[in-house]
Amino acid sequence: MTDRVNVEPAIIRGMTVTEAKVISLVAVPVFLVIGGIVLLVTGFWQFILVLGIAGPLFTLWYASGRLQKIKRNRPDGYYTQAIHFWLAKRGLVTSHYLSLHGHWDLGRSLDLNLSHPFEVHEPSAKSQPPSQSKTS
Repeated sequence: MTDRVNVEPAIIRGMTVTEAKVISLVAVPVFLVIGGIVLLVTGFWQFILVLGIAGPLFTLWYASGRLQKIKRNRPDGYYTQAIHFWLAKRGLVTSHYLSLHGHWDLGRSLDLNLSHPFEVHEPSAKSQPPSQSKTS
């Protein structure tokens, strides 16, 4: 049955496994470095263990809440495409989508007068050339 699911199932407060992996891959090294710095300052090696385990867990919990707010009332995959567009706009990745900014043009100008389109316009008398009548 799970092979027919179109979207990745949520595991923690709406966060998918892939999102949890990415957040963990960032959070674990950061908290291990912070634990190492605290070890150098205090001399207690237990800070590496505590910060290496508890730090990523708290980060996952708060990041899942933040992702809930971002994902609310949006279609599946919305924020991943938004991140991709943001990176493409800054030239960090190539865009796989058309993202041109400009104006559409039909190739003709618009007559922006207020008259009805089916009205017959009589040319003015000044614009007509004088008639050539032969009265000799």
